[in-house]
Amino acid sequence: MSELGPAQPSAGPEGSPTAGDSHYGIPNALPLSAERLLSLLAELREYQSGTCQERAEFRRERVELSSRLLRLDQELHAEDRIGQDLHRRIETLEASATGAMMTLVAVVTCAVLFICETNAFMSAKTRTDVVLDSNQDSNLQINFDVTMLDMSCEHVTVGIWDAFGTERMNITKNIMKQRIDHKGDDKGHAYGDDELTELEFSNRKLEAEEKAETDADWSSSSDQFKHDDFQSVVDAHDHTFVNFYADWCPHCRMFGPSWDKFEADLNSEQDPVKDADGAKANVRALKINCVDFEETCQQQKVQSFPTIRLYRRGGNGKQFVDYRGPREIEGLTTFAREEVGKRHLNTGAKFHDIFSESCRIKGSVDVARVPGTVHFQAMHNKERTLNLAFTNVSHTVHSFTFGQTSSKITNLLFLPAEYQKHGDPLATKTFTVDRFHQAPHHYIKVVHTRFASISDTRSYQQTHQWSVRNIQRNSVPQAKFSYDLAPVEVIVSKSDRRWYDYVTSIFAIIGGAFTFMSMTSGAITFASSQFKGSINKLG
Repeated sequence: MSELGPAQPSAGPEGSPTAGDSHYGIPNALPLSAERLLSLLAELREYQSGTCQERAEFRRERVELSSRLLRLDQELHAEDRIGQDLHRRIETLEASATGAMMTLVAVVTCAVLFICETNAFMSAKTRTDVVLDSNQDSNLQINFDVTMLDMSCEHVTVGIWDAFGTERMNITKNIMKQRIDHKGDDKGHAYGDDELTELEFSNRKLEAEEKAETDADWSSSSDQFKHDDFQSVVDAHDHTFVNFYADWCPHCRMFGPSWDKFEADLNSEQDPVKDADGAKANVRALKINCVDFEETCQQQKVQSFPTIRLYRRGGNGKQFVDYRGPREIEGLTTFAREEVGKRHLNTGAKFHDIFSESCRIKGSVDVARVPGTVHFQAMHNKERTLNLAFTNVSHTVHSFTFGQTSSKITNLLFLPAEYQKHGDPLATKTFTVDRFHQAPHHYIKVVHTRFASISDTRSYQQTHQWSVRNIQRNSVPQAKFSYDLAPVEVIVSKSDRRWYDYVTSIFAIIGGAFTFMSMTSGAITFASSQFKGSINKLG
């Protein structure tokens, strides 16, 4: 048995070689199955019973078999490595596609951000600083170009008032007026008395408390009413029949019962009084005790008692007719119907132009640099006297600016766009009223502004508010432009940006974009591999 060379392998439970035996040149790395062990055991027995030549031949076969097994094992390992390499290449190709897409997105993003950043760098931004006003001028020039829509140039006047108490009326220096004809058939005409009354009071409505106040007798100053405005009583009715009396007057005491009966019948409206058009008129009868209300009777110039008058509203307490007939009910009733029947109280009158032309008035005035008011209104002239309280001051503003229009004060068109609209905020705007005793009132806040980037150009920026004012019946309507100067100055300059800020921003954009895209690409690749792995496990 010494010809076998190597020692005999140790036998297992059944005398066979162990699975890890390297005898006959079989590598340890190849695991042996039970069938294979039995086959080798049979061959071993055959080998032990054979001749030396047969044993040598058997060893050669075993070596050849071992070589074949080794090559087969190497081929299997090579195929496994090829599969793994192919798998890695597929994953690399997938990762490369994702990376290419993310790189393209990063390039586009960087390009867009680069263009935006460059545009921001090239575009100058404005900067504003607020300081105390450095303008020490004592005067300020106001430039205006206004069209009074229903006012003849013969009657338009310009006036100035300021906080120093200076008041100038009918300014003509540096003022030009231009007549503008009305368009259409209606060239304007004066209002009649009945038209004025109807238009002024047609839409007037009284509260219950006001109506009780204006309908009550003025018999005593100690009743629940105020009795302090006789004109409001007259204006509350189309006509007001008034009996001025005194308690001590014997004629008044004799006439008292007849008047009380007439007053009750008239105020009950059982047989209403009608105007010239057959429409029901609002007629009220009342009495005034001139002992308790002596001042009112003096204002109405009552010189004897009893004094009976028929007032019509709209006449400022002066439009009345004295009754001089018999002091009896029939005479009073006849008188009331005849007088009221002369008036046209409900003709459907409408507001219209008074004048046949408009007036465009333009120019400039120098005023003190303090708060003040520029106003436009109507006035009498030598040839014509107006009822000024009923004039209409509706107007169109073509321009209303502050400051000189030469040298350092530049045309508004040269200012930055966001400041142009505040240089003349009233331009091309129309302000109208549709009733008597109303007027537009403008409130303008003026801020001195200096543009350091435009050769220290100076401008006056404005903020504007307006409202329609109700004025007293006897007051003259005025189109007012009230202005107030701010005590501060706004300096507008360009905010320059340093070149290194721009370069830093560009590098930050590029680095940040690619870093973000790389992280995103890695996250997508990892998620994809995890998903595929889970799919393979399920398969």
